[in-house]
Amino acid sequence: MKLTHLTGLTLCLVFATTLNAGDWAHWRGPEMNGISRETNLPERFDIKTGENVLWDSPIGGRSTPIVMNGRVYLNCRTDDDVADPVEKIHAREQVVCWDAETGEVLWKDVFNVFQTDIPAPRVGWASMVGDPETGNVYVHSVSGIFKCYDPDGNVLWQYSLFEEFGKISGYGGRTQTPIIDEDRIIVSFFCLNWGKTAVPPPKQSFYAFDKKTGVLQWVSAPGGPPLDTNYSCPIVTVIEGQRMLIAGNADGGIYSINARTGEPIWGAKLSKRGLNSSPVADGNLVYISNGEDNIDTIEFGRVQCFDASKTGDITESGSVWRVDDIKAGYASLLVKDGILYVVTDTGKLTAFDSKNGNILWEYSIGTVGKGSPVWADGKLYVMEVNGNIHILKPSREKCEKLYHTQLLATKGSGTDEIYASPAIANGRVYFCTRDRLLCIGKKDHEVTSDPVPELAAEDTGSEEIATLRLIPYEARVTGSGSIDYELRAYNKNGVFLKTLEFELTPDEKLSAAKAQGSKLVLEGADKEQAGLVTAKAGDLTTTARVRYFPEGDWKWDFEGYTEKQVPATWVNAFLKLKPTEVDGQTSMINSTNKGRPSVYMWLGPPEMTGYTMQADVLMKENRRQLPGIGLTVQRYNLILKGNYGKLAVQSWAPHLRMAKEVKFRSDPDVWYTMKCKVEIKDGEAHVLGKVWERDKEEPAEWTIE
Repeated sequence: MKLTHLTGLTLCLVFATTLNAGDWAHWRGPEMNGISRETNLPERFDIKTGENVLWDSPIGGRSTPIVMNGRVYLNCRTDDDVADPVEKIHAREQVVCWDAETGEVLWKDVFNVFQTDIPAPRVGWASMVGDPETGNVYVHSVSGIFKCYDPDGNVLWQYSLFEEFGKISGYGGRTQTPIIDEDRIIVSFFCLNWGKTAVPPPKQSFYAFDKKTGVLQWVSAPGGPPLDTNYSCPIVTVIEGQRMLIAGNADGGIYSINARTGEPIWGAKLSKRGLNSSPVADGNLVYISNGEDNIDTIEFGRVQCFDASKTGDITESGSVWRVDDIKAGYASLLVKDGILYVVTDTGKLTAFDSKNGNILWEYSIGTVGKGSPVWADGKLYVMEVNGNIHILKPSREKCEKLYHTQLLATKGSGTDEIYASPAIANGRVYFCTRDRLLCIGKKDHEVTSDPVPELAAEDTGSEEIATLRLIPYEARVTGSGSIDYELRAYNKNGVFLKTLEFELTPDEKLSAAKAQGSKLVLEGADKEQAGLVTAKAGDLTTTARVRYFPEGDWKWDFEGYTEKQVPATWVNAFLKLKPTEVDGQTSMINSTNKGRPSVYMWLGPPEMTGYTMQADVLMKENRRQLPGIGLTVQRYNLILKGNYGKLAVQSWAPHLRMAKEVKFRSDPDVWYTMKCKVEIKDGEAHVLGKVWERDKEEPAEWTIE
């Protein structure tokens, strides 16, 4: 097998931080719990008459908009019809920014969907998050692009989570919304990377980046093997003096880690499937729900309260109360004034006494609601997927209907659809539906708000060091360069103590690296390298991860590779490929099960351009079936389809946004050479591919373009 390509530049990424009271910079508001302290909000509106409708945009989506500094931001898909052969090439994901007062679109950033089986209706799943300190906003796309924008839409930095960290997509669209806490932007996904994190099974991992510099501070994977894809979003709260990040997990549990260090604090299991609803906290109590198989009963679904002041496995010891046979797997919970509000999958709004779990009342909203409820001005805003919006007045005794409307589709017939939660900012309520973004409010009203409560006080603890973090936790260098490190010390409560002087030592796998004080210098190697660098301060040590890519052409013939060995820098390759002798040479055999895709692997930095990729490939027949095999260059796939006798170029498999096929017969047990490159001309990508029998001369013409 051969591979040839040129090196490129390195990208850095970051995300945002605190949340202002007057803004809605987090999808569940300033307190991350669906509560707004604003008053004098409308209790009805009418699209037909325009009553309390301030503006209505024809751009919709499925994520919750955020509102910050007089602007509204939304992650969504473009309006291009993927069923239309002419329009579908333009179908992509986008970030849209509106003027919050007028609804005027100020800017858009449109980008491709790639390397995922997520279909168009689920593009734009994760909500954006904003940082009031810097004014920057952030997006986590279904293709794993993690972008930071300034307020005017300029991209400041980005990561490709698939290509750099081995994020696993799934097909359902479920994508976690990032969260900002202090100087960190934290996003979760499950992944198989390189080195220690290449070993299956994948785990849902929390990646904490410095929001201003983009430097990766730490990675934490508190749960077990995933049972499903999920979209539970974390919250940050202070319990027993310790700042915690708490989230539902893909392994069917709920976990708490220290928000500053990622160290695990406690965990509890609920379900045999991944959790989607996001937790809420009230004092030391944390609430979570699910709508699937419970771990210990035959009923489906559960609402449960845990004492979050405990540590370790609190599945039993931390359970305060639980109510089984309540399917509540989509919408997140809301707790206010001793009442826990739960929107069930069966069309009910159920109110529980938050202290003991007694049901206070049930209110029928009709059908399933997937957007999470919001409490503001004594009202509850509750939605159904089928376009119904309910404005309710709850109490401990009952729930009164103030207003109800159903939004109709703006294209075609039927109802609109709602998956997003409302956003409330500066006297306005924003509803995002599939077909529109709707802003309601009282004209010429005075914006009033009660104060937002502070988090509980933290316990600063002792000066004894409990945790070290060597930052950046993961970095890479192409050709030659250096990495500057910082060693931070924290006590057992996660309180930052100080930066330390330290000795830096690269391991033997990083022969290109030399330590110069707190700096690691890498240069001169002709092969890729990956390993750990160790920082030592007194008797304390910790490590960070480093990859090195040489300049010039890259080539792998796999001679000398044995057992489970794969190239050290390859992402998501371990145990997917197995070195095996074939026809007297060492080759990599794909050991994964059949399916689409069997496996994606990434060989180098995602920002590389202008390279050509070439590989020798062999297909083995199994029960008269041949596999497919492909190369990916700049996110476009060249695929040899053995069963179909075709060679294809494509991107975004569910819709084949851009695709072309030509006839090409490929036989079993014959070595072929595949070659692919992408040329950018006048803003358009031209994909060129060719295939020929390895023992024959390379054809002058491209087989497909």
